[in-house]
Amino acid sequence: MQPGMEVNQERLSRATERMPAAITDTGCERELNEDRYAVIECRSGVAWVVADGLGGVSGGELAAQLAIDAMRRFLESQPIGDVDFALRSAVMEANRIIVLRRQNPLFAGMGTTVVGVMFRGSEMSLTHAGDSRAYLVRDGDIQALTKDHTLVQEMVARGEISVEEALRHPQAHVLTRCLGAEPGLKLDVSKFWIHSQEEESSKDSIVLASDGLYSLVSDAELATIVTDLEPQRACVHLVELAKSRGGYDNITVVVIPVNGIISEHPPEGHSALRASEMAVDNEPDGALSGISRVDWLVLWGTVSSVASATAVFALFTYLFLV
Repeated sequence: MQPGMEVNQERLSRATERMPAAITDTGCERELNEDRYAVIECRSGVAWVVADGLGGVSGGELAAQLAIDAMRRFLESQPIGDVDFALRSAVMEANRIIVLRRQNPLFAGMGTTVVGVMFRGSEMSLTHAGDSRAYLVRDGDIQALTKDHTLVQEMVARGEISVEEALRHPQAHVLTRCLGAEPGLKLDVSKFWIHSQEEESSKDSIVLASDGLYSLVSDAELATIVTDLEPQRACVHLVELAKSRGGYDNITVVVIPVNGIISEHPPEGHSALRASEMAVDNEPDGALSGISRVDWLVLWGTVSSVASATAVFALFTYLFLV
């Protein structure tokens, strides 16, 4: 686990069942590991992020680390918020930081992909830019939850090449979007809900992966390994499998088991109010100093009223004396 990856495991277990796991590896041919991953605990939920830096010695490693650090600072400094808004805003802040750093000629070519998920109670938000992917694995089946922002993916969408041809295409990794490319970054954001299942029922897993993994390990293999093995063993097996096939790129994989079945539709009885209440219950110790959101609003209103009355009194006093 990378430095700074400590997390309240009891709180994390409220969103996930078995312990999640993650591995990043330099691979067999690269000297630098430009991949980064992180788990970020904040008032709005628990986020998992994978970033794959671009630019080699001219800043790919730095770009990925800047993205992770910027997202962590942003999320940890914010009050409780909607999971979609919180995750998207954190990625946009990371993009802003990298765009500014690219003004230095030494880092003009750097950038990074990003894929992230945030959990809070029964809610899950997903966002990405670039070709790092998110998958849903269920009972040996797999579904891609993201579409690559690449030139070849656009060719696939137009029917010019097949999905299999896209992986072998000489322009397979030419990105159409990434963090750092432009200030007005367009993000794909998706919302999901986790439906509780009985203990013996099947449960879903979310997998985040950089292209160094899925370029060498098929979707079917990924699904089988994640279904059959515990997350830590699955991560190790997937990385070793990619390295046995050349490991020509950095390799990063995150496996996150969840407490139920993921759906695009909210569970019965779900409401924004219940989600907000759940977020308050899941706050880190000491958050809001034990004062509820309503109490803060009342306190703020009182302070504002007193400040306004004081200003009016001072104005009338000044006019009277003049």
